Amino acid sequence: MLAKILLSVVAAFVAYSFVSSISTKRRHAAAAKALGCEPAPVEPRADPFALINLVKTMWAHGNNRILEYLQGTFENTSSHVNRTVYTYETDFLGDKVLFTCDPKNIQAMLATQFKDFELGQIRTGSFAPLLGHGIFSADGKQWERSRALLRPQFSRDQVSDLDLEERHVQNMLQALSAVANTWSNVVDLQPLFFRLTMDSSSEFLYGESTNTQLSALSEEASAKNAEDSAFVNTFEACQNHISMAMLLNEFYKLMETKSFLDRCRLCHRYIDQFVNKALSRKEARKGVEQDKKEKYVFLDSLASETDDPVEIRDQLLSILVAGRDTTAACLSFLFLMLAQHPEVFSKLRETIIEEFGTFHSPQDISFSRLKACSYLQWCISETLRLYPGVPWNSRRCARDTTFPTGGGKDGLSPIFVPKGVEVVYIVQLMHRQPEFWGLDADMFMPERWQNQKHGFEYLPFNGGPRICLGQQFALTKAAYVVVRLLQRFDRLDGSPGASEPVKWSVGLTGRPKNGVKVRLHAAAE
Repeated sequence: MLAKILLSVVAAFVAYSFVSSISTKRRHAAAAKALGCEPAPVEPRADPFALINLVKTMWAHGNNRILEYLQGTFENTSSHVNRTVYTYETDFLGDKVLFTCDPKNIQAMLATQFKDFELGQIRTGSFAPLLGHGIFSADGKQWERSRALLRPQFSRDQVSDLDLEERHVQNMLQALSAVANTWSNVVDLQPLFFRLTMDSSSEFLYGESTNTQLSALSEEASAKNAEDSAFVNTFEACQNHISMAMLLNEFYKLMETKSFLDRCRLCHRYIDQFVNKALSRKEARKGVEQDKKEKYVFLDSLASETDDPVEIRDQLLSILVAGRDTTAACLSFLFLMLAQHPEVFSKLRETIIEEFGTFHSPQDISFSRLKACSYLQWCISETLRLYPGVPWNSRRCARDTTFPTGGGKDGLSPIFVPKGVEVVYIVQLMHRQPEFWGLDADMFMPERWQNQKHGFEYLPFNGGPRICLGQQFALTKAAYVVVRLLQRFDRLDGSPGASEPVKWSVGLTGRPKNGVKVRLHAAAE
């Protein structure tokens, strides 16, 4: 499959014009000089059009080594120019692309020069077959409408309702041996976390849960459960396909195969069932006084704002990516860290028991108290620093502009960024730069957050006008699950190999490649 796509890319590449007009080059050079800009370092490449680099990038992505590969490109470029490089220029199929992990440049792109950048056609076009024009695949007025439509859905009242989460934690515990004072067998927590967040997200979004956790425990899965599982698997496959398509830059449409589009349609049909129910409920409620105590359903609230079923579906699928995948990934990485650092596990559990009581006698586990529990928040923040849910992202330059730093021999001069240039920013690398985080930047150390003040060098939820609307929702869900699990289990033992460096699997979001295989010791209570 990959070889076929690459051959298509090469064929398309031959027909594509790489030669920019002389007048454009001269205009760019004149504009750069007028603005006091110096060139960015250029990544060393084996051929003039970086086809070999593209093949290497596609291979690295297909083999879950894309982050290691990108780190290597920064190191190689640094070695080539004999200084540490945080922003460099490369070429994909004749198009200039900038890669950066510099917080000053990322801040310019996401905040201070927000209007100079957009998602762009590569991002919106790659996402469109699955996510349509949802908030993660829209620019301009369309994005502003999506933002306004979704903002009320993440009010504090919705974020602080934890009863829903408790039901799904209880379902997850059915998959874990919890006999007092005994160890469980080795269990992979990662699929349990992804089922939990799928079930709780679907109940919050649609008003009814997919109940994949309970289905996995049942020997006789019903047709409904099989349909739910098929959707989850297909949804994940589509996301991985999209992330691969984006690597092809202007040639992303080569990845729009019939099988991919068929999978997208399956996802759409699944979500359309819920959308149609919500619109029918909306019609039935017209002229009928509503009970103020009626259960809140994100979908019904969304349907009250628009009658367009496609718009509702696009927003639901977009929020599902964020609400399900990133929270489950955060929990997965955190428990890997707790398995590798028993002293952190012990301190965190002591804190939780002191603050929130025991599993069977919990004490006031609320939004405000979870947020105020410093050591718990430090552990989550440190996990998101080392393992951000979206480890890399991109923007398209909407007009000729500049980055404040990275150019010239010393890397301190501004860089000219012409209109149409794709900029890829690597949050995961920025989060590990010793310059910003100290020589122990690669270490899991929650205590670093005790006096830590951060700016754009810490971006687990993006920044600027497009900062994640569901940030508090995700953090609250993750914190609640951690509290309940550490109330129930007093020790955690990683399986052989758990102490090895964590390997990533990266699609639109990241997760541990090899799962979270641990044994759990149930508390005496």
